[in-house]
Amino acid sequence: MGKQISERIRKTLNILLLVLFATSLASTSVSASASEKYIENSNDSYTRGYCEGYLKGYNMGFTDGITGRSSLMFPMIYYGPDSGYDGGYFNGLRDGYGAGLNIGKKLCGI
Repeated sequence: MGKQISERIRKTLNILLLVLFATSLASTSVSASASEKYIENSNDSYTRGYCEGYLKGYNMGFTDGITGRSSLMFPMIYYGPDSGYDGGYFNGLRDGYGAGLNIGKKLCGI
């Protein structure tokens, strides 16, 4: 009897985790489409680089967080807004990775 209940709880938790994962992916794609709309209206290369880097970093961080892999280490460098696309991309990648990693770890329960 107790084994059947624990299996039922495990199945319910697996389904809940799958729903949360799908919701997270859907919200990422919604934010990506909003960012794309913003990028089309912006000529600022730093902002464009930041948005693209953030999306890629978020996806990488979320994947690492949900699978339990060790996190990437980024050098403590800050590129200012005058650094162009590459500086914005690095800053966005770093910030997005941290945000995605935190969400992935919370969903996974680590």
